[in-house]
Amino acid sequence: MRPARPRCSTYGAFFADEHGHDRTITTFFLLALGDLAGDFGWLAARVASGALDPRISRRGDWTGLVEAAALIAGRRLHGKAVLDVA
Repeated sequence: MRPARPRCSTYGAFFADEHGHDRTITTFFLLALGDLAGDFGWLAARVASGALDPRISRRGDWTGLVEAAALIAGRRLHGKAVLDVA
């Protein structure tokens, strides 16, 4: 099987201007770091104290999946959707 052909963007495709917002692509590979408990603990503490806002726009139980997905697909949800699984 041939490897996938790399995708390319034109120069400036991720620049902001008067017609667009800042754009960025960030990649990371966490599995190589090993134990992330301390990092997630630090992050959770910042969210709990209010020092960091995760920008959750919608929170509900799992039965709201279809509605939440429709809002995201329709670009009507500005932030994250969190679904609680019981």
